[in-house]
Amino acid sequence: MTEATTLFLEPYSGLAGDMFLAALIALDDPRFGLGHLQAMADGLDLGEIRCTTQVAWRGSLSGLMLDVHTPEHGPAGTKIPHRGLSDCLAVVGRAPIGPGARARAGAVFRRIAEAEARVHGTSVEQIHFHEVGAIDALVDVCGAAHALELLGVRRVYSIPPTTGTGTVRCAHGEMPVPAPGTAEILRGLPMVIGGGGGERLTPTGAALLAEFVDEFAPPGAFESRRIGYAAGHRDPRDGPANILRVQLGRELQARRSGQAWLLEVNLDDMGGEELGHLKDLLRAAGALDVWSTGVQMKKDRPGVVLSALCRAESRRPLEELVFRHSTTLGLRWTSVERTELEREVRSVEFLGRTVRVKLRHGAAAAGPLDLSPEHDDLALLSRATGRPLRELEREIVERLLAELRSGTRSGTRSGAGGDSGPAGGDSPS
Repeated sequence: MTEATTLFLEPYSGLAGDMFLAALIALDDPRFGLGHLQAMADGLDLGEIRCTTQVAWRGSLSGLMLDVHTPEHGPAGTKIPHRGLSDCLAVVGRAPIGPGARARAGAVFRRIAEAEARVHGTSVEQIHFHEVGAIDALVDVCGAAHALELLGVRRVYSIPPTTGTGTVRCAHGEMPVPAPGTAEILRGLPMVIGGGGGERLTPTGAALLAEFVDEFAPPGAFESRRIGYAAGHRDPRDGPANILRVQLGRELQARRSGQAWLLEVNLDDMGGEELGHLKDLLRAAGALDVWSTGVQMKKDRPGVVLSALCRAESRRPLEELVFRHSTTLGLRWTSVERTELEREVRSVEFLGRTVRVKLRHGAAAAGPLDLSPEHDDLALLSRATGRPLRELEREIVERLLAELRSGTRSGTRSGAGGDSGPAGGDSPS
């Protein structure tokens, strides 16, 4: 069975950071749940944080509601520290999450800071977050990036989010909906102005969408494996029920074309070990491919062109890594068209070990050429048995082909999912 790596969001009633996280927990996927979120929150070093969930009804629909209890949730009137971008990035920097997730979480806060700076006519460095800088917002953003990484999500689709109407009261007083910062974050992106009175889309929710979503449209032919429903904390009387639905599944097209971005940077004063480390970081941060090409630089100095291919949402994280871990003063971006084949990973038990095999779908060729055993697994098996790589590869491919012809589905790496967690249904009695 092909891996479920596509996430489809339906913020038809708006979105907040806690709703995004709750919906991912409601997928009931063993790779990410409340325990993973709690462990991540414990590692932020922000005092005692307790994450809890409960089922809540919004109209005739139910969803999982997430509460993040923090030291800042004290008695009425408790003052929340006004953290700046550097403060938030410091928290993100020590978060116990992968480098790719850390880069994406940092990009969310930078996007919010840039939007607020434009609204208030100041610099990013002078912006101090209010609600967005609270501990629960830090948990929401870091947790969302962490969840997408653990779930193996490679592509995110979303319908345009609903913003709400009227006004909302916040730290700056009474503001129009969408709030100025939210509107600035969504500049150039589709949104639906409506959904009843009040704020439906928060700045954090808008920033998560802006950073994570590849395309604001349904995915087309799509097989849903897991479905999660989340409930917002507000239960407005007018407009749609305050519910978010997310679906984790796979796209059914065997071949898909779309835009990708090519990063290139010329380097002539870095050692091979430093370059290799940077390439590993880029792959972990979401690069589709990373490579280097030897070139002659000015004054005939030998150098390399470091190249990385990525999707739009990974541009900023990759850019940050290049500037942080290389000596360059600049880099280049080029938009390219990329055609991808649908792929699937099977696991084959052979000589007491598990070997992963990649299958390509939709290629013109057929048969063994579409099956590619993982080299690292083959190498481990070769060392253990003393048999040649080519001989092992041939036998494993033949075994998997026999399984495919007989319809055997055992050994599939990705597990089947289904409707999980709270779902819409009859109203509670």
